[in-house]
Amino acid sequence: MRKILYALLSSITGKRPGSSSTNIKYVKQSDAALARKFFIENLRRVIVLTLIPLTILGSLSIFITVWYIRGSMEQNSENRLNQINQLTEVIPTELDSLSLSFDKDPKIRIRLKNILNTASFSFEEVEALFYLRNVIDVPANSKAYIHSIYIYYENSQGRFLSSRDGIAQLDSTLDTSWYSFYQSEAFEGVEYIITQPRELVTSSDPNGTTKVLTVYQPFGEPDVKGHPRGLIVMNILPSYFAKSLNLFNEWQGSYSYIADPSGAALITSDSFGGRIPLPADEQLSHGELLRSSLDGALVTMKQSSRLAWIAVSVIPTKALYSLPRMIVYITMALSVFSLLLSMLYALWITRKNYRQVTQIVHVLEHADLQEDAIPAMPDKIQDVYELIVKNILDTFLEQKYLRIQLSERQAKMELLELKALQSQMNPHFMSNTLHSIYWKAFQLTHSPNDACVMIGQLSDLLEYALRGTDDAVTLQDELANVRGYVQLQKTRFSDRLKVVWDVETEMENCRVVKISMQPLVENSIHIGLAAQDLLAVKIKCRMNGASLHVTIIDNGPGISGEQLAHIRTSFDSDSLQGKHLGLFNTSKRLSLHYGAGQWVRVLSKKGRGTAITLIFPQ
Repeated sequence: MRKILYALLSSITGKRPGSSSTNIKYVKQSDAALARKFFIENLRRVIVLTLIPLTILGSLSIFITVWYIRGSMEQNSENRLNQINQLTEVIPTELDSLSLSFDKDPKIRIRLKNILNTASFSFEEVEALFYLRNVIDVPANSKAYIHSIYIYYENSQGRFLSSRDGIAQLDSTLDTSWYSFYQSEAFEGVEYIITQPRELVTSSDPNGTTKVLTVYQPFGEPDVKGHPRGLIVMNILPSYFAKSLNLFNEWQGSYSYIADPSGAALITSDSFGGRIPLPADEQLSHGELLRSSLDGALVTMKQSSRLAWIAVSVIPTKALYSLPRMIVYITMALSVFSLLLSMLYALWITRKNYRQVTQIVHVLEHADLQEDAIPAMPDKIQDVYELIVKNILDTFLEQKYLRIQLSERQAKMELLELKALQSQMNPHFMSNTLHSIYWKAFQLTHSPNDACVMIGQLSDLLEYALRGTDDAVTLQDELANVRGYVQLQKTRFSDRLKVVWDVETEMENCRVVKISMQPLVENSIHIGLAAQDLLAVKIKCRMNGASLHVTIIDNGPGISGEQLAHIRTSFDSDSLQGKHLGLFNTSKRLSLHYGAGQWVRVLSKKGRGTAITLIFPQ
């Protein structure tokens, strides 16, 4: 006991006693060092348990938050640009529809050319003009983003067809800037759509202007200079698309706009913060999504395929770091608060530990001197020091009590083992019960009947399922179980079910997984007879190399391609959501028995039937 006392004093004070005469005075002479050592050790442990996990958690939170928010920003930007491009793709769609009428339809093209070149209109031409104007009035009036539509063919009268004015004269209409642009060199050799921002002056309001985006679709055979002879002019209201752009600005300070190939802004949201320089490479022209960081912002660009408009999304990076910055502040505040609490707790626990160490030394001295008066310990153990004293007392003074505890523990374990044995279910209980029901049915009719036969067949199936613990059986035993199940179903369905067996005798000793075929045959019968009156099932067994292939074929309703893909995907998952539970469980059992691999193959065609092949390595 004295050696134990010396070792305890040395570990507490960090000093080694010099001789065997060391006693409690050694501790009293080191009160300050002992208290300081306790405080430092307790503070270190508390800080490790609080600050380090808090720092790690804060760092991981910041990293995960930044990663998640950036990924969310990039995904939102991509979705936003795709939606913007889809929104603007309605414009070339409308142009294509008009081009089919005024360029591809020879009747409409010739009639409109004649009207534009005629000095005076006949009654038939007036009627035709009414129809032609209706062709452009419908989209112009039904589409909120269209201001007006012009159709122009080169003519001697200087006329064009307008959705607002009908037949208009170039020398008398207020809006002629589109014609000047059409006459410029910009249209020489051009076959694609051209966009031009304009301020439109209308006859209804000569003093006011309307900002529009004029989209030109040239058509017709070009002249010798490559200048097109026909033109569809669609004046688009950018304010309509600007409202839609405002809906995409989810982040604070973010904005979106649509630019032309030169980078000039065509349509902007209300929070527009300035145009972004376009990249020098040709990736945009290929319709690729480009991301870059520019001037403290995450910039995403994508060009539409027909209009060559470039949708630009700009999200300030400060929106990316606002939440992580808040997490940093919270983590720092919690760290300072935890440090203060740790110091207070270390002071409190130091005083408590010092008193407890003194008590331990006092108990050791009494035990070492073999005194009868041992200090009493509280009934409830609250900390490790009281536990040490309790163990010391148990070791030196209560060995008999310890033996009693061990005996009681052994008795409890034996009792638990007995309960576990009693809770085991007799595997023959269900089989014996079915036999009792069989004889009761036999006594009621005094002769064998269908119920007795079906109960006997069900009893055989249950006995096969409960018999033995080996998961592998011979093909002969497994087929006998399947035949019993088929016979049970034939008793119920009579002539509606036909089963063909194609099994070679030399295969009967092959080893297969127990109860692997019956669930699939059950599925074929259950699903097939629910969908049709007559069902044929064929069970075919063949050797393929070193593996036995068992194929179950039926002429049932079959499985759709989508369901078949879902079933094949479920073989690689841990759980199945939906139907075909027997097929899923069979696949998992084969994988557990033979290891990872494709042991179940499913072929099916809707309305033709299903073929399921099980592969058993030999």
